Amino acid sequence: MASVSNKSSSGSSSAASSIAAQQAAAQARAAAAKKAAEAAAKKAAEAAAKKAAAAASKRKDGFEGKHLNKLTKNFSKTRAGDLTRLDKKGTATLNKDGSQTSTIEKDKKGTQTRSELTTTRNKFTGESKMNFEETKTTGNRERETKLTAQTDLLGRTTSTKSVQDQVKNGNVTNTKLRETSVDAWGGKKTTNGSSKAVETGRTTVTDGTSTTKGAFNTKQTVVEHKTEVRTGKSSVEEMQEGQGKKGTTLTTTTSKSTTGTDFSLSSSKEFKDGTFTLKDSADWKKNSFNKEIGKEKQWELKDARADTGFTQQNKSSKLDKAQKVGDLLGAAGLKKTVWEEKAFDTTGKPAPFATPNSEFVGSRVGVRGEGSLTVGANGVEGKFKREAVAGLYAEKSHETTGKYGTAGYQAQAKLEAKATFDAQGKLNANGLDVSVGAKASVSAEASIKGTLQTRPVKFAGVDLTAGVEGNARVAAEASAEATGKVTITRNPPTAIAQGKVGASAVVKAEADVKVSAGPFAVKASGYASAGAEATASGVIGYSDGKLKIGGSLGAALGVGLGGSVAVEVDVKQIGQMAKNTADVNGDGKLDLNDAKAAGSKAISAVSNVASGAASAVSSAASTVRSWLPW
Repeated sequence: MASVSNKSSSGSSSAASSIAAQQAAAQARAAAAKKAAEAAAKKAAEAAAKKAAAAASKRKDGFEGKHLNKLTKNFSKTRAGDLTRLDKKGTATLNKDGSQTSTIEKDKKGTQTRSELTTTRNKFTGESKMNFEETKTTGNRERETKLTAQTDLLGRTTSTKSVQDQVKNGNVTNTKLRETSVDAWGGKKTTNGSSKAVETGRTTVTDGTSTTKGAFNTKQTVVEHKTEVRTGKSSVEEMQEGQGKKGTTLTTTTSKSTTGTDFSLSSSKEFKDGTFTLKDSADWKKNSFNKEIGKEKQWELKDARADTGFTQQNKSSKLDKAQKVGDLLGAAGLKKTVWEEKAFDTTGKPAPFATPNSEFVGSRVGVRGEGSLTVGANGVEGKFKREAVAGLYAEKSHETTGKYGTAGYQAQAKLEAKATFDAQGKLNANGLDVSVGAKASVSAEASIKGTLQTRPVKFAGVDLTAGVEGNARVAAEASAEATGKVTITRNPPTAIAQGKVGASAVVKAEADVKVSAGPFAVKASGYASAGAEATASGVIGYSDGKLKIGGSLGAALGVGLGGSVAVEVDVKQIGQMAKNTADVNGDGKLDLNDAKAAGSKAISAVSNVASGAASAVSSAASTVRSWLPW
């Protein structure tokens, strides 16, 4: 029995050891699994962080370092290097408009610096833009630097650099501004200005002067005076006193006078009706007298917020989404015109020179107009236009066609009086937008137009012509006009009414010439003007939590010169030529059969070339053999 007992005790001990070993193994496996899981989690976190960093560093706006290098060519190497570092190391944010912003903030030795660079690039046109703003604050001193630059379709760069230093001592703030702009042709314009603001209680009076110098020794001086008066308690004071926010009132009175000369260069582009136009313009103006005065009153109201009833987590409200869908449906045709007045003209005046070799001397009196009211998924839209015309006219045109083309001229002299009324408006889920305008004018004008055009030549299935067209015009006009606009929106909450009235008397002479060849054309124009102008404008409205009422008066007397050059490309005509060239089998459509026909033609052409080459080699070999003595 004892031996049995020993055996039993031994077996129990062995079983216990086995269980303990299994438990230890299980614990080891669990520990290993835990360690592996932790390592895997760490690795996944590192990979995610690396991926996030790569995503943050990768530009989402198509902008690259080479574009920044080109944009900063008019800036110093030091500043260009700062922009490059900011672009690479700043905190990147992708904006709704597709641009990307990099930001860096730092506080070093008592100086707070905030730098922000926004860049964007249009991948279709190749145009790129950058905007840099930096603010440095040290005690009572603040320096604000702004750099902007952009490239156009031709790769030309325009840029502006400005540095504003502001020093505040007690109730006096002195500001100095230095600005340099470089146009697409490398021409520089520099502005130096200074101002002094004195704060007395709740009244701040600012006086400033700036001088701008440009090409051709132009120099323009601007003198400004501004008075700001605040009433009511500021938000800080109300919070300290524990009062509810009642808001403040700010009344601003301004006056501005401009004298001297100014020279400006500008560029623009347009795509309309299948024609692409790239235009460069130059303008020179001399201000003998230019004076503007204005007054604005602004109330800061109680907390004003956008429509949050339908807004969730910074997403557009349901009404905003519904309006966007409605706009798409309206564009797709889901709308109905409930009233329409087709364009009409009772002046008895045909299209200018509708028939060649015509002549007219006499008077015309009548009315032109059109109107419509449309209701659809995108809202309600309406327009109404009337123009009354009375005038004396003398017109003559002549055209002749010869062996090589057509030549003609059109001449006109007129004394004309017009009165115009134009109104249009739109009402949808987001609000109301209405504008109204009226104008009365009297003008005297003489003009002549000459044309020369070759006979058409067929190329790539399209009739191409070349020609020259010139216009000259001299006019004197006196006019008075008034315009008004009302805008009311739900989100953001806005209600603005603004208007303008003006009167002018201007004499202007202008001429242009256009040379065309097929789908390409170049047009050059110039003008000279002299006149006087008086304007008055006003605004009343609620926007950004503030109620504003303001107005201004202005008067100017001066002369001007200008000119422009534009390049036009008929994209539709080029497309038709390309289609005709690609339509190899001549069936009027582009498909795989054209590729097959093109392949057959290519094989046939290669075969012919190879055959011709073989014949030429054989002939050359025969000739060489005939020269040999054996």
